[in-house]
Amino acid sequence: MQKLFHNFLPEIYKAAEKEAPQEMCGLIIQQNNKTKWILCENKSEKKNEFKIDGHAFVKYQLTSKILYVVHSHYMEDCKPSQHDIDGCNEVDIPYLIVSYPQKEYYILEPTI
Repeated sequence: MQKLFHNFLPEIYKAAEKEAPQEMCGLIIQQNNKTKWILCENKSEKKNEFKIDGHAFVKYQLTSKILYVVHSHYMEDCKPSQHDIDGCNEVDIPYLIVSYPQKEYYILEPTI
C-alpha cells in the first residue's frame, strides 16, 4: 500500500511547510478507484498535536476508503508519539507521519 502515497509526498511536504510550526493534517483516500490527498484543517489548539474535524472525517469514511491519516511533526523526527499510537489504534487506520523540514516519513500501523 505504500506506493499509494509516494506520488503525494511533495504536496504533503509543501503543506507541512505552509502549516509550520503547527502540525499539518489530512487524509489519503481511495474514492471511485482513484487515490486522492485531502488536506484538512487542524482543529487542535495545541501546537504539537493535530485534530481533524469529526464531521469531515466521518464524511470521508462514508464516501471513500481512508487509506492513511496524515500529519506532520515540525522540527522533530517522524517517530510516533504515544498520542499518535493511541489515535491510530482508535481509528484503526494507518498513520503517515512526515517530519518537516527533514522530509522523512514513517508509517504507523494500528495494533488492534
